[in-house]
Formats: sequence, C-alpha cells, structure tokens
Amino acid sequence: MIRVLARILKRSAYVLGFPVFSIFSPRIGFTVFFKRGGIWHAFSRGRFFRVASPTLQAMEYFRHFIPPSKGVVFDVGGELGFETQQFAHLVGSSGKVFVFECMPDHVEGLNRLAEYYPQVQVINRACWNVDTSLEFFIGNTPGSNSAVADAKGQHGQDLANTQTSLIVQADRLDNLWKDLHHGKPVDFLKMDIEGAEYEALEGATEMLASTRFAVIAAYHMRDGTTTACRVEEVLKSAGFFTRTDENLHVYAWR
Repeated sequence: MIRVLARILKRSAYVLGFPVFSIFSPRIGFTVFFKRGGIWHAFSRGRFFRVASPTLQAMEYFRHFIPPSKGVVFDVGGELGFETQQFAHLVGSSGKVFVFECMPDHVEGLNRLAEYYPQVQVINRACWNVDTSLEFFIGNTPGSNSAVADAKGQHGQDLANTQTSLIVQADRLDNLWKDLHHGKPVDFLKMDIEGAEYEALEGATEMLASTRFAVIAAYHMRDGTTTACRVEEVLKSAGFFTRTDENLHVYAWR
C-alpha cells in the first residue's frame, strides 16, 4: 500500500507541475513535501506549513505532533526566528506565539518578524531557574550563544567563547507564563537553548503541568553527556509520556 501511494505521489508531480517528495518512516508521521513559489512546504497530520527543505531534519519539531490552529506556543530560544515563523503560520491569526530570546541581534530580528505576524510576541528574556541578571556567553557560531560556560555541542565542540559575554535579564518560565498567559494551558512548548535546559525546566514546573506537548532539543552536552536523559526524566516527572529520537530531541505529550 505504501509503495503504491509513493508511486501515485511521484506521478502527481508531473501533473501538478512541481516536485513532490514523501517520507514514510516510524520516526515521523507520514509527510508530503512540495515546492510552491520557490518555497518548500510540508503536509503532515492534516496541516500545511513551510519548511527549509524536504528532509527529516526539517521536521525536527513536528515529527510527532503539530501545534493546533488557534493554539498557544511557547518558543523558548527564538534565535533567527525560522521556527517562530512556522508556529505563527500553524496557529494562525487567532493563535499566539510567545517567543523568548535575549541576544540583542536576535531580538531585533524577531521584532521585525512580529511586525508581519501580530500573533507573535517577543519577550526579551533568558529562561532560567531564578529571576536574575545573567552572564550570557557569545557563541562560536550565530546559534550557539549560551548561559552555560562549559556546555558543548553534540560533537564535543565548545558552544561559546567564555572570554566574550554580556549581561542579560533572565526569569523563571513560571513567572513569565503567569504574566503573559495568566496561567492558562500551553498547547506546545519548544525549547532550544544551548545546554541551559536543566535550569529552564527547573523554572517551569508549574507551566509544565499545564502544557500539552513539548519538544526539547537536548543534544547539547554537559558533564560529558547529552542533556537528553535528564530532560526526559524531568518531563516524565511532570506527567508526560516521552520519547527521545536519534536526533536527541525529547518529545513529550499527555
């Protein structure tokens, strides 16, 4: 049946006039990719949204569940805003995306994005386990800025240059959640914060109890091991079912 469907999709590319690719894998819900207007899109779990490329990697945050239309997303670690834009399309104008970022250049870019998407609200804060002024170390690459001086990437490389830092404002997600969303349920939590997952989750115990789905990038290394195991333990203790895929993203659901 799968082979037949794959052949149908391949033939449809010639009829539709644009390339079509599909993914059949236990690692992901059935997904069809297609290119329109020079931009790749995905159709998965009944939803259409933009992706960077027709690959499994491009679906890292959407492998097993997708934010609902009109839903509420907490995007912790907005960086360049690609996932923020995806979330904005998925929840639509009646939904809400709270994106948390503390690096000035990233915040500036996210604010520009929010001008086009009123459902996006940018919060200039790092997420930590206490309300504080926090030393943040400049990354060796644009996306590897970190509040954890000795955090490393998945290949053991130093994420940040500990000789170059700035002071940013940090707060507990629980506090931010209550202020911004008045303690109401969160449909989807995404987190990619370069090794600071432990501290951020310690500051989110109340919010986690009211969160439906979470995807945490946990391939960062601390004390010689990836953060995935401990992140999974924290989420399980918060009442989630979890799985960690080969990409060391922890997927959690209720």
